[in-house]
Amino acid sequence: MANARDIHRRIRAVDNTRQITRAMELVARTKLRRAQEQAVSARPYAEALVGLLRRVAGRGGDHRMSPFFDVRPVNRRLVMPISADRGLCGSYNSNVLRKAREVVGDDDPDHLRLAPVGRKGRDHFRYRGYDIYEEFINIGEEADLGLAHTLARMATYEFNAGRVDEVILVFTEFKSVFRQVPRAFRLLPIDPSEALDDGEATAREDHGVSSLYLYEPSPAVIFEELLPRFVVNSIFRALTESKASEQASRVTAMKSATDNAGELIEELTRQYNRVRQAQITREITEIAGGAEALAAARGER
Repeated sequence: MANARDIHRRIRAVDNTRQITRAMELVARTKLRRAQEQAVSARPYAEALVGLLRRVAGRGGDHRMSPFFDVRPVNRRLVMPISADRGLCGSYNSNVLRKAREVVGDDDPDHLRLAPVGRKGRDHFRYRGYDIYEEFINIGEEADLGLAHTLARMATYEFNAGRVDEVILVFTEFKSVFRQVPRAFRLLPIDPSEALDDGEATAREDHGVSSLYLYEPSPAVIFEELLPRFVVNSIFRALTESKASEQASRVTAMKSATDNAGELIEELTRQYNRVRQAQITREITEIAGGAEALAAARGER
């Protein structure tokens, strides 16, 4: 059984760890507030862009003329999993990378191109022997629109040049501080059936609002400008959702670590008190025994 000094030393070590995790929790809460605001503010524009894309496709735009809608047999895929550069964020990285492995499946390495975003994803697939086609690390604490443009240029070039037949984006969708859902989203080709499903226009028709539009310039020109923006915005939204999910997971993980450290300190304190009490009782017993022995020795004399 450990002595009182060892237990006291361990209590101080755990308390130091608790202070660190508490500080990390507070920092993560501050970053979460900014990341959550960025993710929430990006959603209305993304939804409006999707609605516009569907209206143009469903009201006169020949989406079959655009290479972004070119559905062909999938012989080679480009998968872009978005993870974090750092750990200490609970199961955030493991969940999104597990989803990425499901997407990759048993694909032949020659038919797969991996472009991980985040150091953890890069290390995860490299450790398992996958070839990394392109890597994007040190992505910062906030979603970067410049990074979204870079990823969009790579994805569209690979797809339009016929070097890949499908582009999959794997990220974590932010639902709340306590719930984040890994998601695989097919970025390219854009699904024509989804593009033609104009629920917003249907709702307006039901309310007696006309859904007829006049396009200036032509729908084909609008498509030419709209689709690259759609790709960039889809990637940027995935980055914002991932960053908010990362910080939320870090807040939860650090709070759990802080609480566990507090419970461990309480248990160690009780153990320390028991050991100390037993030590004091033993010392008192030894003193009392010594006093009795001394008294007995004096009486014999």
